[in-house]
Amino acid sequence: MRYLIPLSFLAVLACGDKDTADDSGDAEINAVLALSGDSTSGESIYSAQCASCHGASGEGGVGPALSDEVPEHGDAELLEYIIYGEDTMPAFGQSLSDQEIADVLAYLNATWG
Repeated sequence: MRYLIPLSFLAVLACGDKDTADDSGDAEINAVLALSGDSTSGESIYSAQCASCHGASGEGGVGPALSDEVPEHGDAELLEYIIYGEDTMPAFGQSLSDQEIADVLAYLNATWG
């Protein structure tokens, strides 16, 4: 019985939605989520930084097709991939500013979201 309450608490925490800033708990992700992104600027950054792996039209290649990936993930999760990288995806948190990352996110959502 003494384990029931802590386990119940953990179960409630595990059911969160990653789309909101409060749920990610990550200061870097929250900082980008607080910004207003510009999809036009994001398109230029995407072309220079992302298209070589994800394709000029997001069709995929080395990286997955974004038309499949963007609708499947919330903003916080997409930012986690962009900022920290994963598997073969490089991290862009040190090479792009928070505003540039917000612009890329705006472009991804406007194009495939």
